[in-house]
Amino acid sequence: MRTPTRWLALLSACVGFSLLGALSQPRPPEKIEKRIAPNVVLFQEIWQQPPLTVQGLRITPSRFVRFQAALGEDVVMSNSPSRGRELTSRAAWRHRALAAINADFFPYTGDPLGLCIVSGELVSEPFPNRPAVGWTPTGQIVMGAPVLDADITLPDGTKLPLLGLNRPAKATDDVVLNTAFFGATAQAETQGVAVVLDALTRPLRVGTQASAIVREVRNANSASIPFSGGVLFATGAHAAALSALQPGDRVQIRIDLKGDGAERWREVQEAVAGGPWLVRNGQPLSAQEMEQAGFNRANFIERRHPRTAVGRTAKGEVLWLTVDGRQPHSQGATLPELAELMKRYGAIEAINLDGGGSTTLVVRNLIVNSPSDGTERPVANAWLVFDEGLRPTTPRHAYTLEPPVVNLKVGEQVRFRVYRGKEPISTWEVVWGTPNALGFVDQWGRFTALRAGQGVVSAYVDGQWLHAFVTVQGEPAPPPAESGNGK
Repeated sequence: MRTPTRWLALLSACVGFSLLGALSQPRPPEKIEKRIAPNVVLFQEIWQQPPLTVQGLRITPSRFVRFQAALGEDVVMSNSPSRGRELTSRAAWRHRALAAINADFFPYTGDPLGLCIVSGELVSEPFPNRPAVGWTPTGQIVMGAPVLDADITLPDGTKLPLLGLNRPAKATDDVVLNTAFFGATAQAETQGVAVVLDALTRPLRVGTQASAIVREVRNANSASIPFSGGVLFATGAHAAALSALQPGDRVQIRIDLKGDGAERWREVQEAVAGGPWLVRNGQPLSAQEMEQAGFNRANFIERRHPRTAVGRTAKGEVLWLTVDGRQPHSQGATLPELAELMKRYGAIEAINLDGGGSTTLVVRNLIVNSPSDGTERPVANAWLVFDEGLRPTTPRHAYTLEPPVVNLKVGEQVRFRVYRGKEPISTWEVVWGTPNALGFVDQWGRFTALRAGQGVVSAYVDGQWLHAFVTVQGEPAPPPAESGNGK
């Protein structure tokens, strides 16, 4: 049973429409919501004109809910081929999370560009003018754009500004502290002074002071990081002060944030960052305001891309949102359109996270959106959610997924169903997803073939995963014309 879909007709129908206009069109989107845990609801909306697919989570904070920032491979940088990046789905599986979403921007390595706090420790300093979202052990969501306020006190009382954490030191006038979170070896872009530290008191919490003992001082552009210590790197004008240190000297390290409600961040246990702001004080930001935060207007703000966003509502709910893009079933969104979407879903504060090929939403170890690269992209960090109000259960029934084997051409569609015995069960009981990117399966169980290859469509129900084998033949269809280029 399969129904052909004509890409040309679909794309022709898109001409003349905009996303913001579509939100007010008389033809409403298809909507579905599924409670996947006591405090977590999965929702999805699908528009036909223009083609747009949105999926996300609405999370109600409670004593059972917690969030976690997961570094790729648990380090900032590694010598693996991924350089410290990791698939969002892999991070979710390793940590046994209920769901996960991709988080911060990153270079070719696993270094998140903005604020990152893991298990109460500041792992990465904020990027100027870029907001972050944090979670406290008391269940509070904190959103803001603070800046680093840190320094190092030497034995003679001299203070040096600490300008970065767990990243390579820049070539000019930089001071960076690397801990075991960075990886095995601290690095600098040029020759500098490396101070190897022992007995570093951790975690390096916001609003606290740590101390360490100098083990070694040398001129270098790299140095091994002791697990119980760290490496201070100084370049340019700051290098001379560190070169005067001697083994056995004690240094004091003050870690704090300032600006934009910085005192709230002292309670934050986990945090990730993105940017720019989408919604503040209940109002969407304009493209001009987003541009003032340092983002390119023509190619990034006003061009449609796959998007990931996080926000909070007036009721204190947390919103996760992904918008598929660069594909025939979904053209993506501009940042102003994304801001309007987040406001429509109730956000009074919202920030954009990394998008493009990074956009990934994982639920129950299934990818429920359609990554635009044709495969899931490894990222620097992910934002995980757990709902401990959901108790482990033993599967109560045997299920089958029909049809078990499907052969399609690119552009064709098939509807999958889960059966309990001979009776189909409601799709509201099932989470649909794919561990590959041959196509997109929505939360009604409809799979649309997008790319040639072999893979599976998966369903989660009653504590178990079911899989159907899928073969797709043909050439990929072109994405909507406005999807653009980008990351």
